[in-house]
Amino acid sequence: MAPWWREVREAADLVASLIGAAAARAGRDGRYTPPPGVPVPRRRRKAGSLRHLAEVIRAHRLAVGMSVDKDTVAGVLAGELRFLTDQTLVVAVVRAAHLISGDPFTDADAQRLAVACDRMVTLVEKATEADRRAPELLPAAWAAGDTPSTPPARRTETIVFEARVPDPPLLRRAWVRAAAAAAAVMLVAGTFAWSSARPHAAVENDARPREPELLCRTGAAGTEIIDDSTAVFDDDQATRLSPTLDFDQMNGSARYARYRGVTYYWGRAGSDDATPAAGGARVRWRPAGGEWHTCPVLLPVTERGYVHTAAVATTIAGQPVTIQVCLWRDVPRRENCTPEIATG
Repeated sequence: MAPWWREVREAADLVASLIGAAAARAGRDGRYTPPPGVPVPRRRRKAGSLRHLAEVIRAHRLAVGMSVDKDTVAGVLAGELRFLTDQTLVVAVVRAAHLISGDPFTDADAQRLAVACDRMVTLVEKATEADRRAPELLPAAWAAGDTPSTPPARRTETIVFEARVPDPPLLRRAWVRAAAAAAAVMLVAGTFAWSSARPHAAVENDARPREPELLCRTGAAGTEIIDDSTAVFDDDQATRLSPTLDFDQMNGSARYARYRGVTYYWGRAGSDDATPAAGGARVRWRPAGGEWHTCPVLLPVTERGYVHTAAVATTIAGQPVTIQVCLWRDVPRRENCTPEIATG
């Protein structure tokens, strides 16, 4: 990422975090009530959901002249630039979240949020202009007739360099083919020998999408790692990190909450019903100067709900740890991770 776009991304993450915190409070403290004139739904709806936020925006006319639905709200919460640069939409989502949770949201609060959105618009415009000017900052090619003592003429046409490599003699080509064949045989044999000699690891290790790391519980004790995070924590009551880890048909997020005075982080993974995929999520943790540990959970292609990783405490063996949460897809291989979160 270019430095000018990195600044845009940092500003977007900050605004998205503020929006996500308001939405999390709406889900934790609010109650679902249908908009005026709308019958009570047969299924119980969750307070602060994407659909609920969109309903409140429409019912209270918080974004006049705009068509707002759950997908629009999801784009705002995910930190998409095309939504975060629209101050009317951003303020509407946050105001709706405060209406649901019952927290006050003053005009001064709305103004501060609008200023943050305007700053993002300015940063995006500057980054777009920097992208446009970047090729002009490259050194110019020397045109015919130029000499080091005269300024180079800026060329606008594409310069193509052509060179023809002479064919090697017949004997040399035959030798190259033989050497390549021998190398391929040795590579296959070596791969087979390594695969045969590789010890069978736990599912926890086989699920690792990166370099070898220590097992999840190595060096941890008691409730420092909670294997079944759903038995202790409720996703809707936890704080979700923004932006989410979603990509393509994969859905996932990182969350944290407190339990017995300790903060825990975990992740979850799922995939779209229309295009199901296999993959998983994992929490990585390491003490200062130590090695990474991994706590993965697999997502089968047949799973239509979410799977959850273990919950990892921010302090293990008396030391603060660095935590990272990742979502991955098996085929084609791809992984998306949060930044490393230093808890000490």
